[in-house]
Amino acid sequence: MPQNTMDRRGVLRAAAGIAGAAAAVTVAGALPASAHGRSRSEFPEVPGMVGDRRANEFWYEYDERFYFNPTPESVEAVDAIVKPLGGFTKVDSAWAATRSDGRYPRSYLELIRPNRDAFVLLSNAQRDVYREFYGNDPEGLVRSFQDFGQGVLFDPRRSAGNKVHMMNFTPPDFTHAYHRWHPFLAGFRLLDIDVKWWTHINRLAGVAWELQSIGQPAIDANDNKRLPRRTVHGVTRKWLHRSPAQLDTAFDTYPYPVDLGKF
Repeated sequence: MPQNTMDRRGVLRAAAGIAGAAAAVTVAGALPASAHGRSRSEFPEVPGMVGDRRANEFWYEYDERFYFNPTPESVEAVDAIVKPLGGFTKVDSAWAATRSDGRYPRSYLELIRPNRDAFVLLSNAQRDVYREFYGNDPEGLVRSFQDFGQGVLFDPRRSAGNKVHMMNFTPPDFTHAYHRWHPFLAGFRLLDIDVKWWTHINRLAGVAWELQSIGQPAIDANDNKRLPRRTVHGVTRKWLHRSPAQLDTAFDTYPYPVDLGKF
């Protein structure tokens, strides 16, 4: 599986999620620490870390399990899924072709249905991480995606180029990863695998994509600025109300949302 800073998180993060959370989520407010799957006191202090401690640990642990040290089974599943799409770096263009051929979703299903078991494996392999950190805190999960998109989670434990938990890219290019993420999220939905779960995460991926597109956070910077609260909440509300068809349409636009910053 290619490991490229431009899209290093784009595929295996397709299994991020919290089942049925959309109806329970608001875009402001916080739950007490006891509502989390683990208490904050369980996380050791990391000198130099910036941003929410739980969100940093969540994205760090997710990458540790599914990017830096994935199981052979997870790697095999991803390889099986991307092969009919032309390989990892062609996922977004393969998706776009099925959207423009006039036969969607049938044309996309023809590509992914033979590997449904691989989608199921990824789903089962990754849900435990989300339950562990945000199993009883859907609002916390929303905030972790907001922080991810804004690039405000600086983690000195990672190597150069990876110190901010965000969708990395190779300047001056933009990130392709959100558009390689969406076909996986749509695939889970179309294959009838935890539909509510994946639809909600597809919305959160859109939130992060738009916030990153607005804020343009810098790689490895420990001082990326948060966007105005009004902007973060407005973008979040907009995406959380989108239907699956509206999500597909939104991700037809490349590289930035067509309605960037409008809500």
